[in-house]
Amino acid sequence: MTSFRSRLLFALISLIAIVLVGLGVLLGELFKSYYLNTLHSRLEKEVAIVANQVETLPSFRSINELLLNETSNILDVRISILSDDGSTIFENDDVNHDEEYEQVMSTLLSEYLQHGKAKTRYQGEGNRMYYSYPVSAGSSSGIIVLSTEYTELENVHQQIWLILSISLGLALVIIILLGYRITSRYTRPIESATKVAIELAKGNYRARTFEDRVDETGMLSNAINVLARNLQEMVAHQEIQRDRLQTLIENMGSGLVMIDKQGYIVLVNRTYHEFFYQEEEKILNRRYMDVFQEKKIRMIAEEVFMTERRVRKQLHLSINQEKRHLDVYGAPIIGEGSAWQGIVLVFHDITELKKLEQMRKDFVANVSHEVKTPITSIKGFSETLLDGAMHDQEALESFLRIILTESDRLQALIQDLLDLSKVEQQGFQLQLAKMDMKQLLEDVIVMVEQKAAQKEMKISLNGSDASFLEGDYNRLKQVFINLMSNGITYSQPGGELRIVLEDTPQETRVKIEDDGIGMEETEIPRIFERFYRIDKARSRNSGGTGLGLAIVKHIIEVHHGEVQVQSSVNEGTTFTIILPKKHLDRM
Repeated sequence: MTSFRSRLLFALISLIAIVLVGLGVLLGELFKSYYLNTLHSRLEKEVAIVANQVETLPSFRSINELLLNETSNILDVRISILSDDGSTIFENDDVNHDEEYEQVMSTLLSEYLQHGKAKTRYQGEGNRMYYSYPVSAGSSSGIIVLSTEYTELENVHQQIWLILSISLGLALVIIILLGYRITSRYTRPIESATKVAIELAKGNYRARTFEDRVDETGMLSNAINVLARNLQEMVAHQEIQRDRLQTLIENMGSGLVMIDKQGYIVLVNRTYHEFFYQEEEKILNRRYMDVFQEKKIRMIAEEVFMTERRVRKQLHLSINQEKRHLDVYGAPIIGEGSAWQGIVLVFHDITELKKLEQMRKDFVANVSHEVKTPITSIKGFSETLLDGAMHDQEALESFLRIILTESDRLQALIQDLLDLSKVEQQGFQLQLAKMDMKQLLEDVIVMVEQKAAQKEMKISLNGSDASFLEGDYNRLKQVFINLMSNGITYSQPGGELRIVLEDTPQETRVKIEDDGIGMEETEIPRIFERFYRIDKARSRNSGGTGLGLAIVKHIIEVHHGEVQVQSSVNEGTTFTIILPKKHLDRM
């Protein structure tokens, strides 16, 4: 912007300088013309005076040379009188008969004789001026020629130019100073506005210019500031919207892929990478046919491109040796004026929903199977008794004993289902109280001692003398009854059930070790599923419902605890229950 100010000032000064020089030349010529016109007027008057003196004489011979010489000295001119026959009647003593003088005299006399002009003015070489005037004395006639040098004109001309140069130079200096101030005053707001505009073009929307004037430049500065504020607000709003949209896209639970109208992928979110384990640089700006490894996904994209309609399909894919169920939704992207922009694909992972659906089916099937067996037994023996077996006392007692056993088994199943449903309900409340874990374990041991005695098993309790914590006594009692009963059921006769109590300032650990049949490591994650049995025939004969460990897990989780399992086939199983000293809801 400094160069603009310099160019503007230079152009202004150049224009003014040209005008001043032209004005000086014009004034100089006017002064010179005025001086020459004044000189001509004076010579005209002087030659008329000399002519009047001569015309009063009877003839040219009567001319008083002394008088003419005095007149010549007084008027500061040279006087020459020529007769019409070409002879010289009079001339000053100081006349220099050079070539120019002779030529001028001859020219003036010739013009007089040929044209009879009354007055003739002739400009000689250098600074000499000739002026002729016709005159007659008696019968004689001729011309009077006055000549003079205007050397003063050069001095006057030099003085005029000196005065003009000084005056115009001072005027030029003053104009330069004023022009600099004026250009600075009017270009400074433009400079500031230009700098702000450059900053706005660079993306710095916080730049502002000064608004210290009320003229057009002030209006420009105000308009620039308003534009900057509007741009800043608009960009800030766009950044907020962009961040929100980016956060939404990156953190949505569904995979998102956007494809432009040429078939190139332009947007992929993080969930898609987690689904398909593909790096971002290997996806963006590549054709979807080269990226989508699954043919089913490519076919969905092609169908949306071809039909320009929404498509929704469920796919069962194997990704990195992992089975996944995906709900794929494809839709066209239509811009303003029905302009085709591309398509978008959304991948919903419904694997867990499918698992839950399968678990529900399995649960219904298992419940139906578990209920069907006792009901079938009860119905069968009841029909047998009604058909006449009731009259056989021994058969009657045997059948009634079986019906009672199956009824107890059915009641236990229903009770376990109710307990599991109650524990899994949202908002389930525990009856929290401070309790001694060792005392609880001793109470449970008393309850299962008879079952252990039937298999000649020993139950030992080792570890801390006392361990106090906050918990629901009845629910935890249910947990350890279940675990100890399972340990006795799946142990060999004559074995041992070892219970170890470990107490720390933050938590309590209870280990229940048996010498039972154990299990494979791959089966451990599934033992807490409803109705899951490792040895189905033996488990059903033991009277279990298959829901005990599921209830155990949920009760421990409600207490914010943890269940750990270690097991080896034919070597035994160890269940470790970890419970916090203080319930988290009260911390």
